[in-house]
Amino acid sequence: MRAIIVAVAAAALPLIATGAAAADDTAKQRETYATAACVVEQEPTMVKALLRTLPGSSDESSVAADLGEIYTACSGDKYALTISRWSQSLYNGRPAMAAAAATAAADERGTNVARLSEASAWYSYAITGKRPGSGYDAVSLGMQEFGTCVVKAAPDGALQLVRSKAGSAEETQALAAIRPALPGCVVQGKPISMKRDQLRLMIAEPLYHAIVDGPAAGRRS
Repeated sequence: MRAIIVAVAAAALPLIATGAAAADDTAKQRETYATAACVVEQEPTMVKALLRTLPGSSDESSVAADLGEIYTACSGDKYALTISRWSQSLYNGRPAMAAAAATAAADERGTNVARLSEASAWYSYAITGKRPGSGYDAVSLGMQEFGTCVVKAAPDGALQLVRSKAGSAEETQALAAIRPALPGCVVQGKPISMKRDQLRLMIAEPLYHAIVDGPAAGRRS
């Protein structure tokens, strides 16, 4: 799976765009995260169930369908919850909810950086015997493999980035802390640049599982 990462990861972050476009992006990102935080607050158990499913699986689609009504209510009808095996992307709602759930878990449990530095692929056992394209979405898990590497290599920065507000000074500080770790998490080949919000979403779910499951992530339960 690691070969997929080169198509979705970057060795360096580009400067964020300036002007009206950047302001519009930041405003939309903040609304998206506010929606996700609302869903996590209202239905924490259901969000936890969602994050236990494999991206692109029928189980994910089933839980997402149950979350659809509360997601719509939290978003004020501005966004549609489109998580399904046919609509995998960083912006389908799941990664933003993972970021909100990771923040909530960190606030509730506190954080142990040593624990985060032991992050492992939470899905490693779950994909056993399943085929990409039907049992799970390989591109989504490729992005999460990259995210797991970043969390493991730069746990403080990863946590700070996921907890920070889009466009904030805290976000910029977190990116500076993460940047040195990025080259080591990219497969050999020509690196692809990404936006800072994309990096946040790639590390959100690996960070959530590192906080909640710790070293047990990925093992047979």
